[in-house]
Amino acid sequence: MATKKKEEKKSENISVFDEMIEQEFTEMQDLSKVDDTVDYYVDTGNWALNYLCSKKLRGGYPGGRITNLWGLSGTGKSLMPAVASRAKQWENIDFYQFDRIVLIDSEGGGTGLGLFKFVDAPLDRVRYVSISTLDSYRVANDNPEKIEAVNDRDVPSKLVTSTYTYTRGLLCFLKKLIFGMKYRKSNEKILIIVDSISNMKPFRTKVEGVADMGLTGKLLNNLFALDDDLNEIGATVLLASKVYTNMNNPYDPWVMSGGQSVIYNPSLNIKLQEMSETEEMSDSEKKEEKERRKTSLGNSMKVIRATATKSRFGTEGRNCWFILDNTYGPIRNSGMLKLLLDFKLAVKEGTKYVVPGVIDTPFFKKDFLKVFAEHEEEYIDKLQPLLDMAEERIKQDRKAAALGKGDLGEFTDEEDDSNSFEDMATELEQEMSEALGD
Repeated sequence: MATKKKEEKKSENISVFDEMIEQEFTEMQDLSKVDDTVDYYVDTGNWALNYLCSKKLRGGYPGGRITNLWGLSGTGKSLMPAVASRAKQWENIDFYQFDRIVLIDSEGGGTGLGLFKFVDAPLDRVRYVSISTLDSYRVANDNPEKIEAVNDRDVPSKLVTSTYTYTRGLLCFLKKLIFGMKYRKSNEKILIIVDSISNMKPFRTKVEGVADMGLTGKLLNNLFALDDDLNEIGATVLLASKVYTNMNNPYDPWVMSGGQSVIYNPSLNIKLQEMSETEEMSDSEKKEEKERRKTSLGNSMKVIRATATKSRFGTEGRNCWFILDNTYGPIRNSGMLKLLLDFKLAVKEGTKYVVPGVIDTPFFKKDFLKVFAEHEEEYIDKLQPLLDMAEERIKQDRKAAALGKGDLGEFTDEEDDSNSFEDMATELEQEMSEALGD
């Protein structure tokens, strides 16, 4: 009897709580009713990278979110956003995904017309602006030493007045763009590219040499606070970030610039590394491999490892590999065999491989790119449900291990030469040689 009364009181208390929430704390939401779905994804140009970003082969960068691509020069951190600008709709590949692309450049021409021409971007949809500061300041025309901060509401539509020259800041610019689209109820789909976020410094720091004292980090936090507004209007942001040498950690020599805000605030952080920058090879091997690729692949081809260093989509800590052509973008099917082997969807039969239920005719590793390309769309549609099932199996296995009902042996690192950097480079060389009739 006592137990029943206790349960009735508990139930009554819960209803009282909910009633109070509705009346006094309207901003508090039932978590089960919060919609965190991604409305669309942006094709990266590579199937394996799409999966790394979203667990979907026909996925990619999450739409309405902020994704940050970071790495050393030459790893594709500027090229990959340019590739995204030419993305087509998954539903109808005859149409571009974005109505407008806004290119915000702080590189001094590093990401400009030439790069977008390389990747066949729809140039008539791209709108370009050069910005050098996160803050907005005005400088008196008759007295260049007179510098005053300008509030958002005080930034005029024209950059130059009779009294002051105005420097538009990134934060001000994005606020005006996002809220303008929001309040005009625009249905246009927008891609915003910032290259690079690393060059965004406060005006006084950049021009006068004043100590930063954490100001850049604070301003960047304000930038990432726009995430909900971006999602509301369906605008996607791709950031490019440089790295600097981490003198304090020889095991992780590269650190992303921009501080903690860039590390933790984007929905997705993708680290890009060229093969020669990784630890898998000795210095002499790296040098030898670079020289080999100069003569056989040419300087435009690189093997890139992408790592999800931060992800809100269940892929944090995962890697994928792909071939990057610096004149056009990623090779679409590169890295797919590695992905299928990792998920045990591709198996070895003697000296050949099969993908049961998808590619049942055995093939040599070197022929995979050619074999896969013959029925690419069909294979992608067949593979996605298989990957979904594999993900669920992995989830249940890890859950069992966490509860002490299984072991972690399957999830420990093992030596796997199934598709190394060298293998993938060789595969591409063979494909190219065959195509050229060498």
